[in-house]
Amino acid sequence: MGELFALCGVALAAIVLSLTLKKESPAIAFLLALTAGLVILFRVFAQIGGAAQQMEQVFAQGGMTQSLYLPVLKTVGVAVVVRIMSALCKDAGQSALAAKLEIAGAVLALALCLPLFEQVLALVGDWI
Repeated sequence: MGELFALCGVALAAIVLSLTLKKESPAIAFLLALTAGLVILFRVFAQIGGAAQQMEQVFAQGGMTQSLYLPVLKTVGVAVVVRIMSALCKDAGQSALAAKLEIAGAVLALALCLPLFEQVLALVGDWI
């Protein structure tokens, strides 16, 4: 919980500094917000490793193979990356680029889920 408060503090400090610099130097304000976002993400990714190993053990105990949960995890990763990049594009005043990125993310997410669709169809075919 303390880590969350630290990350919120980084974000809040970046917001205040960014708003202060925005009128004088919008490019520096944007870079400051981008840097703060990267710091937050790196701190979070540093903690994901242990959680990923634990999640893999739980899935293995439940008898789930990687072919079932890996496409879902990849799709969640695509959604997170697209959400962050879309917000950055919008912050930079490029809403059209953000919309195109969101469309690309949706298409990629569907492509990543194709193996799951195939497995569902195989299961349904076996039941019929």
